[in-house]
Amino acid sequence: MSEDLRIEKKVESPSSQMVIGLDGWVNAGKVSTFSVKYLINKLEAQKFGEILQGRFHDYVIQRPFVSIKEGLMRSYIPPQNALYYWKGKENSDLILLLGVEPHLDWPRYVDIMLKVAKKMNVNRIYTIGGYLADIPIEDEPLINLTTNNEKLIDELKKVGLVLTNYAGPTCIYSEILWRCKTEKIDAVSLWSAVPIHIKGIYPKAAYHMLKMVTLLTGIEVDLTDLKRKAEAFKGEFERRTLSRLEMRRLLENLKEKQKEKRPTYIL
Repeated sequence: MSEDLRIEKKVESPSSQMVIGLDGWVNAGKVSTFSVKYLINKLEAQKFGEILQGRFHDYVIQRPFVSIKEGLMRSYIPPQNALYYWKGKENSDLILLLGVEPHLDWPRYVDIMLKVAKKMNVNRIYTIGGYLADIPIEDEPLINLTTNNEKLIDELKKVGLVLTNYAGPTCIYSEILWRCKTEKIDAVSLWSAVPIHIKGIYPKAAYHMLKMVTLLTGIEVDLTDLKRKAEAFKGEFERRTLSRLEMRRLLENLKEKQKEKRPTYIL
């Protein structure tokens, strides 16, 4: 299909939805990539292709990962953008893109993504993101939405999503939504708030994000194990911070500020 796209397995779909999770600026709390990886594993989705990273990534900004053991180079893994396919019931197939936000040539990257979407008869695209906010860990994470179709607003509000109000620097998801609008493909960008003091994976945000994604896409996924991880994370986090005076003060200040629940900024 393209010199920047490698198709490893031929798949076809009469009707599908696409879910995108990327590492980088959009991935606070690893909400974006963890959520899509979770879906891939739970659904046993099959890899069918890859958007080749060559022209899209700056290796100085994000370096490849190498594994060396006892002097022998075992593996070398550059940034990857893998495409997965899951066959659903009654034309509810799912295409999943798990990768890294490109540093270069966003328009070309989105061109390739849209070629795949059209080939697989994608009728709606969901992008997943995480942003940092001054919220306490006790709060249920807000899930904000941005869409390119005004007619979807009421539908999305009914399931508890919060409309985004933001002006400033953006990510490739905005490019995707805007280009999808010109191609008449509905696109929805979902963003979960992540407490500013969280490092690494934040399972609570991923759990609430996946509850929303499964609801919107109509797929059935048992999230029980992730819910347990989210509950266990809270207890573990509280135990770790009990002996750290500075962290306790930060958390107490965040609780005081929570009279207004709007996030203060997006990463």
